[in-house]
Amino acid sequence: MIFPTLLLVFLVNVCSRPVEADICESKAKIVCYFASWAIYRDEDGMFDTNNIDPTLCTDIIYSFAGLDINLQIASLDTNADINRGGLSNITALKENNPCVKISLAVGGWGEGSIKYSVMASSQDYRDKFADSVLKFITYYNFDGIDLDWEYPTSRGGIAEDKDNFVVLLKTVKEKISPWGFQLSIAVGAETIYYNIPEIYKYVDYIHIMGYDLIQSTSNVTGLSAPFTPIKASINAWLEGGTPASKLILGVPAYGHCFNLLDASDHEIGSATTTNTCGGAYTDENGFLAYYEILLLLKNGYCDGTEVSDDTVYSWCGDEWLTYDNEETVATKTQYVLDQSLGGVMVWSLDTDDFLGLYGNKHAIVSTIYNTINSDASLFLENYD
Repeated sequence: MIFPTLLLVFLVNVCSRPVEADICESKAKIVCYFASWAIYRDEDGMFDTNNIDPTLCTDIIYSFAGLDINLQIASLDTNADINRGGLSNITALKENNPCVKISLAVGGWGEGSIKYSVMASSQDYRDKFADSVLKFITYYNFDGIDLDWEYPTSRGGIAEDKDNFVVLLKTVKEKISPWGFQLSIAVGAETIYYNIPEIYKYVDYIHIMGYDLIQSTSNVTGLSAPFTPIKASINAWLEGGTPASKLILGVPAYGHCFNLLDASDHEIGSATTTNTCGGAYTDENGFLAYYEILLLLKNGYCDGTEVSDDTVYSWCGDEWLTYDNEETVATKTQYVLDQSLGGVMVWSLDTDDFLGLYGNKHAIVSTIYNTINSDASLFLENYD
């Protein structure tokens, strides 16, 4: 009777596990950020975890947690995160897709840099932060942490941030990895903030924010996500020794807008005036969700559209928009596949056309998914 028992063990270990791994395999990662404050938007702009399709993403990242007075991880919005169940609801999405990994982002533009600079400057602070991260993500059933310090050495930081950031990552990685938690970081397209030859050793993935290369406060129009400087950033990480499989290219599901000084002068580099443009749902000067852009285009409000350096700009009366659409996102996703990079990241699910009011539902994310999985489409059709 021993032989059948050994045979059963063999079949379970050799056959069952590879099948399970294959189910969760993807040619490239699709990392989807969710901005938790989208729950406060009105009407068709309101987005919560019920609007997320976890089958379109390999990874979902809840944004943002921050630092408390003790420089340890904490909720930035207890109403959204705790009272309305944001943290528990996001990780519950794994019930609908056991393959999806769900991480918690810490930081972001609004958190600034000074707190993170101080926290990273001391090993005692770093250890206490790492301890708090382990407790927090364990309690809320996350699969990892995404550190989004914007940016080391900048916005009130110090020169030592560049090296302290590396030590911070090493500290966090050593604290959480024994339990199988992953560590990723979000980095700006400008590489001056980072010690590239060292960082990759202590993180699982690096999300390159391939957008916001111009801000809406600029006194001239410009492109938010031009591909040439973004490729240069990727090459800098590769030349610094980073494995291609760790690099995730970020694309925007939103755009920036400017008010033109002269509506008849609508080229790249045209003069702008006081910025009053923005979307009715996102309600932020100089910012438009992708669905708000599509609304302008659908209503015929815009006078023209051009593509430059694999990103798009449109002029609409005295407003000038810079954004990516399905075509430019498909081009960037194909680049990721051709270069064998780790995957594509999108900021953010809640600014995509998530209701499909103006075209394909989840237009940007679906484009990424379909481009990555095009070779498997026939299999999936037959499987369904």
